[in-house]
Amino acid sequence: MKIAFAGTPRFGALVLESLLRSGHEISIIFTQPDRPAGRGRRTRTSAVKELALVERLRVEQPEKASSPEMLALLKELGARALAIAAFGQVLKAPLLGGIPCLNVHASLLPRYRGAAPIERAIMAGEGVTGVTIMEVKPKLDTGPIYLQKAVVIGKEDDAGSMYEKLGRTGGEALAEVLDALEAGGMEPQPQDDAAATCAEKITAADMEIDWRQPAWKVACLVRALSPHIGAFTRAGGRRLKVWKAHVAEGGGRPGQVIVKKDRLLVACGTGTLELMELQPEGKRRMGAAEFLCGYRRLVAEQRLAR
Repeated sequence: MKIAFAGTPRFGALVLESLLRSGHEISIIFTQPDRPAGRGRRTRTSAVKELALVERLRVEQPEKASSPEMLALLKELGARALAIAAFGQVLKAPLLGGIPCLNVHASLLPRYRGAAPIERAIMAGEGVTGVTIMEVKPKLDTGPIYLQKAVVIGKEDDAGSMYEKLGRTGGEALAEVLDALEAGGMEPQPQDDAAATCAEKITAADMEIDWRQPAWKVACLVRALSPHIGAFTRAGGRRLKVWKAHVAEGGGRPGQVIVKKDRLLVACGTGTLELMELQPEGKRRMGAAEFLCGYRRLVAEQRLAR
């Protein structure tokens, strides 16, 4: 089946890898324009573009994807469907309605509709999430469902590992749906809107650790924002990011720092959290023992905010 593909970050590249192995013909790739990123503001290409260039696929980077020109190009190329995975643009008419558009969403819809389904599921302490292949409709993440596959969230999984798991599973599921559509035998089923939940974009307020929360909940926040965003607290008036942490035994006043040799623990509303990997503001990431070599006095003499 001849298709087009739209995606941008690593998640999209994982889905594209599966499609490349599936036997379906990919006529063109759409991805976000190259943009400055990082401290040096160097122009970076997307993970999807990098893979597409290696595979010698045609790449287009439209500022506005839902245009008559894009639809005309798809029809000219003979694409029978547009497959989408974390493209980063909201598709509208005339593209929607002009060609079947199938999206890979990283949750078991209708739960976790929105921009951050992976992070929000981990933050909530979920043990299972999954991927949904759905038809794109104008209202975000509400389209009828072709196929869903569940994926376990392990106790050590963070957002990074779940992006990998869900990207690969999503690619396999998408290929399965395309196979069925090519054979003429799959009808999507409507979502139950009454069961819908929202996965809103992560904000700065979401990132700050509240030590009044139970230790397990703070640990979930750390995992949800690692390794790409970072949960943070404040020490000495400066941000201190926490990239890895485990629930530990003990207790105390929320935010109270407990130093045991080369271990760094913080009391929570219920229980205690051991901080395993940290990053002081303006510095690199480091383990707790290394951090304490330079910052023991700073953290030992205060409670962490908030």
